[in-house]
Amino acid sequence: MTLNQAKDSIRREMRAKLAAMTAADVAAKSALIVQRLMQDSSWLPGNATVTLFGGIQGEPDLLALIPWLLERGGTPVFFGFQDGQLIPRRVDDCAVLERGVFGAWIPPASAPVVPYAQLDVILTPGLAFGRDGMRLGRGRGHFDHLFARPEVKARRIGVCWESQRIESVPAEPHDAPMDVVISEG
Repeated sequence: MTLNQAKDSIRREMRAKLAAMTAADVAAKSALIVQRLMQDSSWLPGNATVTLFGGIQGEPDLLALIPWLLERGGTPVFFGFQDGQLIPRRVDDCAVLERGVFGAWIPPASAPVVPYAQLDVILTPGLAFGRDGMRLGRGRGHFDHLFARPEVKARRIGVCWESQRIESVPAEPHDAPMDVVISEG
């Protein structure tokens, strides 16, 4: 089996798992992940600029982190898209978020752009995460391109369900490992 075939096989398996999750499962497990992040804020430098994600079916809901970050002097950020690139934009209120491609939460184009170099923590989605921190995304390379930018020095934290953790993820040289992976388990 080639590397691409192995990745495609894992993607199919994980998409099936995510599609089978009920809204109640997502809500309950999301609350556990958010609780873990709030209880152990060692991942959060003071006044941190933190990227969040969500909205895609089966992904953790991290919206409750917005007010929590603001209370700590942090800057919550969501990615928009422009010319195929992830563009970080400040979001102080989840009410301004819109549904983008695949249902992902995106900020309005009027939200202030945050320079890549100012990102401190990137909470990162994925379809699978290896025990070694390697991540398998949805196959479009958006986060691979982001992490390859020389000005991006942010801590990479994978956020997923425990069922998305696998022994190893097939990796290529351009794949960037997560510094840590957090799940509800």
